[in-house]
Amino acid sequence: MNPRAKRFFIWLHIGLLAAVLLFPLYRFLTDRIPKQIPECFLHDFLFLYCPFCGGTRALSALLKLQIGKAFCYNPLVILMAAAALAADVRAWIRLRRGEREIYPIPTLAWILFIVILILYGVLRNVLLVRYGLDPLGDLSRFWHP
Repeated sequence: MNPRAKRFFIWLHIGLLAAVLLFPLYRFLTDRIPKQIPECFLHDFLFLYCPFCGGTRALSALLKLQIGKAFCYNPLVILMAAAALAADVRAWIRLRRGEREIYPIPTLAWILFIVILILYGVLRNVLLVRYGLDPLGDLSRFWHP
């Protein structure tokens, strides 16, 4: 087993575990901070959703194992979590085999991710503006009073 890859794998998972454990604290604090600074330019000024809008709520629902609710908040976050889990299982297998690079991500995968991100962002705003479909319920009153 490659000791450097093993160390990276372990520290990555310690960091992820810390993030999961600190997420409720993050949610608690952000709910109590006055919102004087705009959080998202697209949402607050253009009244549109970015591809990650609803992502925090989706992660929160996912951590409570409310997969359907999380999917309604932001399906892209659920798909990204599933892809990350698959990549992690693959990395664990590569680590067990002693391979040097345990998280190889080809350039084509990054390009595909960016294309999906853009298409999803456009699609969810077309559905909002044209058809009034607003799964988050934040912006429908602006587009369809």
